[in-house]
Parts: sequence; structure tokens; C-alpha cells
Amino acid sequence: MKKLPLFLLVLMLLSLTASYGQASSVYVVEPVLVNQPAYSGMNFYVYRPYNLPEGWYVTFDGYPVARTSSGVWVYGSMSGNGLVRTAYVVGSVDPASFPLARYPVPAAVSSVNHVQVLSFAGVSRNELLQPVPPSMPSSAGMILPTYMPSWAVNPSFNAIGSWSRLVDRMGILDNPRVPIAWKGDRPQALFAWTGKSWYQMTSSSIDIPERPSEMLKNHLYSLTRMVHGNNMRWSDTDTPLLAHQAAVWGYLWMGRLSPLADN
Repeated sequence: MKKLPLFLLVLMLLSLTASYGQASSVYVVEPVLVNQPAYSGMNFYVYRPYNLPEGWYVTFDGYPVARTSSGVWVYGSMSGNGLVRTAYVVGSVDPASFPLARYPVPAAVSSVNHVQVLSFAGVSRNELLQPVPPSMPSSAGMILPTYMPSWAVNPSFNAIGSWSRLVDRMGILDNPRVPIAWKGDRPQALFAWTGKSWYQMTSSSIDIPERPSEMLKNHLYSLTRMVHGNNMRWSDTDTPLLAHQAAVWGYLWMGRLSPLADN
């Protein structure tokens, strides 16, 4: 039997070692550009440290993120010694304004490009808490206002928390600036707060469901008249509180949205 040259034996050992390492686990060392399907055209970079659980990544500003089963990226928060998905969609909030987990060693970058959120897209409700009665956030990680917003104690407003059959996400309409709620990519109805009640908008055709942006375009004039007639003025300082409340109800928070954006 002929003896193998020494360099061939070394190559074989290296191959076996590499194969074993690849089979055990894969870690993303270099930054990876990922797409956020909840918003058209939004991309951001993530990386995966060696000690993060499977399926979790970290953004360049140091916040753990993971994908839901529908592919939407959401922020994580600490639960005991582990990470759990929240209802805060990446791109919808400033994570520093919320009690979200931050990875101890954020990536060092020279600059970060912020992507403007413009449009709607459908996402599915995944692994969220069941709706519970309204609750204001604790002071941990947040600056609480010195007043109680009127909507927080308004039974008509808070009724939206029990409409899980028709709602699984909320956001703030850019113009007019009002809270909105709906379910799925082509919802049965879209709801907008007018200051006194939730205005229900439906598709122009019963047989052909429309996207939320299409519904808004068809009802924008009527909605604007009702908002102005009720002297509705939404305060941007209330937006983080509403985002928290949406999560308490079990709804995804989609942030600020434009009714004129195309999907």
C-alpha cells in the first residue's frame, strides 16, 4: 500500500475540520443587507454575534431583531434570560424611546443611512400577546408625559383593542394626523380615529378587496372633513404611548404612514 504524501494528509484533516464546523452552526460575521417586507424599499444591515440565539440578529445601533413567520423584522425585548419578539416593527419606531433590549456590544459604524417609510404592505400577526385592557407604559426606558391623553381614558377609542377580528396592526396617518387600524394586506375595513369615533372605510367593490392605501385615497376627503369638523388635533408626544398601547392589545405597530404612497 502506497503512503499518501504529507501535504495530502494535512489537506484531508483541514477539510474534515471545516465540514464539522459548518454542520454545527453558522454565524454571520460580516454585515448582511436585509429587506423589510412591511415597507416598500426599506433595507437595513444586521449581523449575528456568536452568542445570540438561533434566528436573532443585531442592528448596527445595537438592537436585537428577528423575523416573524411572515418575514417581517421586529425588535426583541428581554424576558427572563432570553429574547422574545415584540410588536414593534423595525422601521416604525425609534427603539431608544422604548424599553427594548440592547445588545451589549453594538457594531461600530461611521455612519447610518435612515430609510424614509412611505408605504403600506401586508404582514401577518405572529406570536403576539392576546388583547388586554388598556395600560399605560411604565417609566422604565421611557419618558412619561405629565398628563393623561384624553384618548387613553376614552371608551370609544379603546374599543379598538377588542376588535381583533378586524384589526391586527395600528399606525399614525401622516395627513390628516390620526391613528389608524386595519388587518392584513387587503383588509375588510380600515379604521381612522376622528376625535369622537372610529370612522370605518371599506373597499369600493365588495368582491375586490383593496389595499389600505387605496381605501384611504377613496375616503381621504370625507375623513379630513370629519377630523376638521371634530377639531381633532393629534399630538406627536402621544405617539410612543399609542405604540405601547397597540402592543399591549397585541397589534403590530407600523409607525407613521402616508395615504398617498404606492405599494
